[in-house]
Amino acid sequence: MSVQEYIAEAGPEQAKPQGWPGVWARFSEGMAAFFFAVMFVGFIIQIFSRYVLNMPVSWSLELCSIGYIWVVFWSCDILVSERKQIVFDLLYNKFPPRARRVLAIVNTGTLGLIFLAALPGVIDYILFLGRRTSLMLHIRMDLVYSCFVIFMLAVVIRAAVRICRLLGRQWQSEL
Repeated sequence: MSVQEYIAEAGPEQAKPQGWPGVWARFSEGMAAFFFAVMFVGFIIQIFSRYVLNMPVSWSLELCSIGYIWVVFWSCDILVSERKQIVFDLLYNKFPPRARRVLAIVNTGTLGLIFLAALPGVIDYILFLGRRTSLMLHIRMDLVYSCFVIFMLAVVIRAAVRICRLLGRQWQSEL
């Protein structure tokens, strides 16, 4: 399949949401771009210091790692909708729409409940990490990994919203 065929099959890009969802979407995209820029700047600093100055610096690698952690967990469920995630749906697409609706409700509910059940333990562990700092930049590790709590909350909220939509009148658009 060519790129043009893939784009045509995917359909037109959805319009940007208006109101507070639009503000949230722009803020989320800005945060992802900021953390990607942090990661990129750390990468450029490491290349410059290593190959031009012949004096590698360790802190830039830590900066890249922290930027990467935030880009991945911030973007994964906040910016990338479930329909844009890579899924293995070979069997799922063989079912009729009503059965897919039931499967989607069960799958989404199970995922949301697992993340909700794990949330207290994750929060406890991240608070425990507040006693430690990163090696070079001395950033508290609870701040570094707090994006994982944001990610988990986003998964739970998105699961609840999707289940509500699947139980609504326009459930076909969620499949």
